[in-house]
Amino acid sequence: MTLYEHLPADVRGTVDALVVELQPQPWSTRFLALIGLLGEKLEVRTEREPWNLIQEWAALMTATLEHLQPDSSVVECLGLMSISFNDRWRAQALGQIERDPTVLDRLVAACPDWGDIVDSVLEANQRRPIKATRAR
Repeated sequence: MTLYEHLPADVRGTVDALVVELQPQPWSTRFLALIGLLGEKLEVRTEREPWNLIQEWAALMTATLEHLQPDSSVVECLGLMSISFNDRWRAQALGQIERDPTVLDRLVAACPDWGDIVDSVLEANQRRPIKATRAR
């Protein structure tokens, strides 16, 4: 079962709209659009701590990737896979990133805030662990 199938109907609608918009785009554009979505969510937040919004974004991004067929040969997709909620994708991406030190350089070149984004996702997951509440 996919994460998408576990999401509420309104969130699935958001994912569906993202997929329609991003499907014809190359991974570089998809990457920047999804990172931009995170920035938008954080700009309009009303709560003091961003952890819940970061996790919501990671869920949207993961569910969107489920429909866009991730491609680990593309550095931008590999970056998104590395912070997704999909354990298999994350392990695959992190292994590849570890073997090829140029991947991080290329991700930072595509998105200078990449390190901060990764740190934020990791911190959000530490502050509000999702594993215990995630449906299997």
